[in-house]
Amino acid sequence: MIAAVSLGFFGSIFALFGMKCTKVGGSDKAKAKMACLAGIVFILSGLCSMTGCSLYANKITTEFFDPLFIEQK
Repeated sequence: MIAAVSLGFFGSIFALFGMKCTKVGGSDKAKAKMACLAGIVFILSGLCSMTGCSLYANKITTEFFDPLFIEQK
């Protein structure tokens, strides 16, 4: 989840520099590449987030159905 948040932050920065309305980032071709990079980083962020949530849900489900788990259910 920390990786997902970090990638999301950097994706936002890349998207900000890749917008056509900003003056930072160079030519339109460079801005298009920056926007494409931002999209890829956002997809990676989503995959990291989905992986983290799935692993946590698997852990909770496994502990809930384990008859030897002593903690409160």
